Amino acid sequence: MMRGARLRGARLRGARLRGAFALASLALGLATATARAEPPAPAERPSAAPAARRGLALGVELGEPTSATAAWFRGPLSIGGALGTGTLAGPGVSLHADVSYVVYRLAPELPVRVGLGGRYYHHGYEAMSVDEVPDSHYGVRASAGVALERGPLQLYAELAPGIDVVRTRSCTFASGADTICPHAQASPLFVQLAVGARWFLSH
Repeated sequence: MMRGARLRGARLRGARLRGAFALASLALGLATATARAEPPAPAERPSAAPAARRGLALGVELGEPTSATAAWFRGPLSIGGALGTGTLAGPGVSLHADVSYVVYRLAPELPVRVGLGGRYYHHGYEAMSVDEVPDSHYGVRASAGVALERGPLQLYAELAPGIDVVRTRSCTFASGADTICPHAQASPLFVQLAVGARWFLSH
């Protein structure tokens, strides 16, 4: 009788082992089938870097002063200049040139530039005005601007404060050589503000 009980116990343990093995095989088969059925997750595409601007661009600026512009771009670095006909102070000839660099991008198409350069401005007065003698300004300026790029077109706004390091005298001689020149008493500080558009010829 003891021998029969042992035989039945061995058979029961064998049945349990076979059942556990069958369940494990079934679970493994289901996991493999599920993994094959699920499509692989799409690989994340790296964000497209903005194309570096290169070559010559021509344009116009409206503001203080209003000018025709030309600039040469080499990636984030650019060298540009503007030639205008005066400022809000009066008619004349204005010229400024800057070296600027992209320091940040608000978005791929919105670069922020800062720069450093110089300006020349020759102011011509009309006869019988407060200042009858033309004057010239030579100054340095720092610029900061943001642009919107759309294909070969770039729209931008720029603010450029600066200081005149040299100014020629300008005054009326109605009272003789001792006349006090109103222009000579003016502050050498200035601010130039402009919005502009330029077209890249090599785009």
